[in-house]
Amino acid sequence: MRTASPRRRDPVSRDRYRAIARDAGVPRPARPLWLNAALAGALAVIALITLPIAISAASTGVGHVVASIQEAIPLLQGRGSIDIPAGGSSSIGAAPVADTLPAYTREPQLQITGKVPSFAVQEGRNLQIVLNGAVISTKPLDPSGAFNAALVLKDGPNSIGVALIADNDIVAASSYNVVLDRTPPTVTIERPTSGSTVDSQNIVVAGTTEQGSTITVNGRIIVTTPEGGFTDSFSAAPGSVAVTVVARDRAGNETTQKLTLIAQQVTQAAGLSITVTVNKATARPGEGLIATVFVSSTTGVARAGVVVTGSVGVATMGSAVTDATGIARLSFTAPATEGDVSVVILAGGSSGRASLTISAR
Repeated sequence: MRTASPRRRDPVSRDRYRAIARDAGVPRPARPLWLNAALAGALAVIALITLPIAISAASTGVGHVVASIQEAIPLLQGRGSIDIPAGGSSSIGAAPVADTLPAYTREPQLQITGKVPSFAVQEGRNLQIVLNGAVISTKPLDPSGAFNAALVLKDGPNSIGVALIADNDIVAASSYNVVLDRTPPTVTIERPTSGSTVDSQNIVVAGTTEQGSTITVNGRIIVTTPEGGFTDSFSAAPGSVAVTVVARDRAGNETTQKLTLIAQQVTQAAGLSITVTVNKATARPGEGLIATVFVSSTTGVARAGVVVTGSVGVATMGSAVTDATGIARLSFTAPATEGDVSVVILAGGSSGRASLTISAR
């Protein structure tokens, strides 16, 4: 009798085995913590090694691209003008340095001198001077690095460039600006007029000039407002008084005006009425302002020849003398501190005031 052999079963796959174990509630063995830590450390080491290599490769690629562009567009020799980077250098510290140049001048002839840093002095390099976009000269660089050139400026702003050149490329460059101004500044004396009679103890000279100019009155330097206004007061002995006002601009041009005044002692009148107004109710710190003062008797009659003095906050405004209509004007600068201040005017033992608000907004 023949015995039947047992039936052979196909082997269970790994995925099938895991599914049966999961259905039966058999827990999956956890990966050891030390193995996770080892894997994380290995990845960190690989990143530290490969990151600098990647950065270096990227930088090298950019450098090749820039070099290719520079080779494709060389500096042209013999052209009429070149563009020099304003105030800068393509090679740090190698830019030619010109000796002190004036920001303003009244002389059209300008001599420019200077020197190239010694480490940038190399054989075969040239020094190029550019004025208002046109090449003035291109010469081999002196072994000492020194350079000089004579320039003829045009009226108004002038752009001056000095470039260090090698193999048709600009190694480094510097640029400067000089304004040629040959026009004397304007100056207007608003008061007093020549030949007028003034108080010998309070002679007030006021007027305007070109912005940026300096003013002297009989040799004394007077501070001007940002708009060019100026006021000066002084005393003198009774009689004829000569006044010389000189305006000097930044280029050195001068304008002179002379006055001859008659100074006499003015008797102040008591019991005056003083009305004060300011051309602005609100002003910014440092802004130029004007206080208008009207002086009259208690019966309303305008009083001429009255000396008035003023102050705003703790600052003195100066003094002035009323004209035939009883009016005087004082120029002053708004205080730097924000808030409400009083403009106080004194005359003949009486006073008047006006309010002023200082705000930077």
